[in-house]
Amino acid sequence: MTVESLGRAVQLYRRTATSRSALALLIANAIPLIGVLFFGWSLLTILVLYWLENGIVGFWNILKINFAQGSLLPSLPDMPAAAALSASLDPARAAALRTAWEQARQQRAAQAAQAALSGPGPIASVGRLGLSIFFTIHYGLFWLVHGIFVFALPGFAGGFGAGSATGLDGFGGQGCLDAVGYAAECSSGAFGDVVWSSVLIGGAALFLSHGASFLFNYIGRGEYLTATPGGQMAAAYGRVVILHLTIIFGAFVIAILGTPIGALLVLVVLKTAFDLGLHLRERRTADARIPADTTFGQLVRDDAPPAPPPG
Repeated sequence: MTVESLGRAVQLYRRTATSRSALALLIANAIPLIGVLFFGWSLLTILVLYWLENGIVGFWNILKINFAQGSLLPSLPDMPAAAALSASLDPARAAALRTAWEQARQQRAAQAAQAALSGPGPIASVGRLGLSIFFTIHYGLFWLVHGIFVFALPGFAGGFGAGSATGLDGFGGQGCLDAVGYAAECSSGAFGDVVWSSVLIGGAALFLSHGASFLFNYIGRGEYLTATPGGQMAAAYGRVVILHLTIIFGAFVIAILGTPIGALLVLVVLKTAFDLGLHLRERRTADARIPADTTFGQLVRDDAPPAPPPG
């Protein structure tokens, strides 16, 4: 294999990274769908699985924070034609100004990519490590509280569920909030029991899915070169707020309906659609950090044409 063909193979690998990671995401999210359809997975099993996925997201995000090198990559924005004309008051001078600006923009992007490839200095590495430790503690507490809420959810919503054992008197001391009969009565309510073997199977698939995105996109496409540690830390919280508030709201609705299988399927499909949408938005955000018309920008984009062979 020649150097030229090897280079084309690497470019093809990077341009298809998003497609492969999206396929892994869909396969992992299909497991709860199969579990509901063919194995009778309960609502609580699905909620615990999605809560576990939050922890998986946090784990991979710790690595992303430590790999992020975006703080070393200043970039120039695009200059609109109207702004250039307003600054120069002459069409010819505006065109020259835009050309010079674009050249500086491409040169800055190339310098930034080269600086990132050379690796962070010791001070930057310590800063990333400290930020990742803070994220681990803060996000870990957030994840723990979210888990307590998930496991307590049958106690709050069980009395309103059509499939609960106690009907509408759940808050009167006879239902799921009864401390003595909590486990016996709540487990038979609308939320069902947690099947831990199912949670582990689904969790392993989701762990591999998020790991594939980390390897294919964050590392393989070079997204870590433009991701900032602070921005990467905030990204994990955004995903939890957008996605899992929707899941919890859906869980309340399903409990009220008595957990019909159709409603469970809608919840799983809705979560998968949100997950895929967030995944693709992250890729577009990463692409927007680098000008598309630079060699480095072409290298990380799925839709970019292959670079012409040398000579």
